[in-house]
Amino acid sequence: MAHLSEETLTLLALGEAGDPRSREHVAACPDCAAELASLQRVVRAGRAEAPAVTAPGPGVWAAIHAELGLSDEVAADPLAGSGDGARGHVPDDSTEDPTEDPTEDTAEDEAGRATGPADSAAADDGAGRGGATVVDLDARRRKPRRGVPYPLAAAAAAAALIVGGVSVWGAQRLGLEPEPTVLATAELEPLAGYTARGSAEVDERPDGSRQLVVRTDPADVDGFKEVWLLAPDAQRMVSIGVMAGDEGVFVLPENLDVGEFPVVDVSNEPIDGDPTHSGDSIVRGVLEV
Repeated sequence: MAHLSEETLTLLALGEAGDPRSREHVAACPDCAAELASLQRVVRAGRAEAPAVTAPGPGVWAAIHAELGLSDEVAADPLAGSGDGARGHVPDDSTEDPTEDPTEDTAEDEAGRATGPADSAAADDGAGRGGATVVDLDARRRKPRRGVPYPLAAAAAAAALIVGGVSVWGAQRLGLEPEPTVLATAELEPLAGYTARGSAEVDERPDGSRQLVVRTDPADVDGFKEVWLLAPDAQRMVSIGVMAGDEGVFVLPENLDVGEFPVVDVSNEPIDGDPTHSGDSIVRGVLEV
């Protein structure tokens, strides 16, 4: 027995009026019936309405503003005064009848499967499946798609990221916090056996804390890269932390006098359990105010 074509099954799944013989074939052919059921599930999923998205309340921005210590110029909630379309409600810009039951198509499909394709064909008056109106595909294509306004989506995403725990360094890169003040910079020059170069700077953040930002070219190391601040005679030093890659950001202790330890040093440290400097420096430079 020859099976129905994909085009015929697709039209049946969309609710288009079909040849009674096609419906009789589906009723008698398990393979075509299974294929039609699969296509109907796809159609129902494509017609399903997307859930409305609710914007964050005004307290979210107030918490963000206080946590990051932002200026008074950006104290106002960016979503305030933007209307119902931006706060707690997504406007319905479609032309659908508000009394229309969104489950109507699903109910029709279920009814069609319950009575069987052959019975549905018998009740078909030429207007569609079981007397239902044929779906106007062109009209559906012309309906505007529902969605969240771009400014709302962007603000909600930023709020979710910050509330979820974006670091201060990440907030700076997102432009949500004022740029830190550069207190000192250094050009890092390669030492014997290396060709990598780099840079370092001490920044003061809006909350008054300081951070050391170190960047280097890739270097071939047999262990890991550790950042140090050295006294000018290189006899005293403080370990600042380990670089996981070619850039590292380290919060400096409040009582650390950078003027007493102005030399930035990045060393190649073997994994030997010895916390002291290996004596194998990759780059080094002096911080200048």
